[in-house]
Amino acid sequence: MKRLASSAVFVMTIVGVLVVVALILSTGLGAVGRYLGLSGITWSFEMVGILFLWTTAIGAVLSEVAGENVSIDGNTSTSGRNRWFRIYHNLILLTVAAAFLWSGKAMLARTGFVPTPVMRAPSWTVQSIIVFMGATLAIIAIARIVSAFRERGQ
Repeated sequence: MKRLASSAVFVMTIVGVLVVVALILSTGLGAVGRYLGLSGITWSFEMVGILFLWTTAIGAVLSEVAGENVSIDGNTSTSGRNRWFRIYHNLILLTVAAAFLWSGKAMLARTGFVPTPVMRAPSWTVQSIIVFMGATLAIIAIARIVSAFRERGQ
């Protein structure tokens, strides 16, 4: 199971790096196109917006896996030794993940196939970010809760 988890983190890291590279290239293309007065490159700015959101989502999930995500000090500074506090912390994370999944599903159902303004790509290319974050954060929270319940002697 740990091998599968580390492989998933590795793949997500590679995808994150590729998204950042695409983000930089799209930004550069848009800037050069605007500076040189080239028409037809306005799609690059919409692409930058989409890629920025994906970078943020992937980064948030990888930060949570590494235990480096934004959190309240009271929840993390003493929680490493107390499994019940870790369970509590991950139940909160699971609640947030469920809210992401619920709202992302609702958003996709209503407007998932509405085209984006410039590229005319379906809106699910942007909106699926919410479902991705909800699903991955839920998996992380559930795995941590199961792991905490399996611990003995605390």
